[in-house]
Amino acid sequence: MRLRPLAALSAAALLATTACVSTSEETRPQPRPSVSKEEVTPIETPDDAPEVTVVDTSPGGEKDTDPLWQGLAEAAENDTEAYLKVYVHTGNPEVPETGETTVTADSPDSVSVTVDAENVDDDLSPFLLIHGTFDVDEIGNSAYTLKTVDDEDIPELDPKGPDDEARCTADDAQDRIGLAANDLAEDSSRREEFRQQWGGSPRVWWGIQKTAISLGQEGGVAGDFLTEACSEYLQ
Repeated sequence: MRLRPLAALSAAALLATTACVSTSEETRPQPRPSVSKEEVTPIETPDDAPEVTVVDTSPGGEKDTDPLWQGLAEAAENDTEAYLKVYVHTGNPEVPETGETTVTADSPDSVSVTVDAENVDDDLSPFLLIHGTFDVDEIGNSAYTLKTVDDEDIPELDPKGPDDEARCTADDAQDRIGLAANDLAEDSSRREEFRQQWGGSPRVWWGIQKTAISLGQEGGVAGDFLTEACSEYLQ
């Protein structure tokens, strides 16, 4: 089943936050959509993994909401290696074949990461994937350089949930994705729980985070993030 109108996902998230429906006579509660419970496969970190590991999708923006920035800061401060497998939504998705490239999310106040181009994949452009184990140096308040130590992935750290296509084309996609964005907006402390549920679909997970941040900061959806995340599968 394909998703219905383009605005449906973001509208569903916004509707979930309003919690009521106005009628000519009264304002009554808006029923919460009913979806089955998410199945989550626990992620076990191998004993030989680096101290800092970030397997995630960056929402961009300020440090307090960006796991990539937080992981880089921790690795630089403690002078330890960092394993990264992080998708970044960027406005300049072109990656050179050789040399270094700088990856910056297309959100204001985002961190910039300079890394070997060979450790950046553009298969999901405009999402770029930074992957590998790195030495991390801070070169500014919001800028880091990475030196490649190992370019091998650690698959045990990957979230095991459905991929973007499965998420976007599920029969209950609108309700399930919209509820996830709303629930994360209401309780950001559940972020790790949601990462394990949704991290296997990096574009959808980005849309959920961006929508949740927008709902939490502004009380409404500033941008059609969920629609963009599923745009490849919309008809």
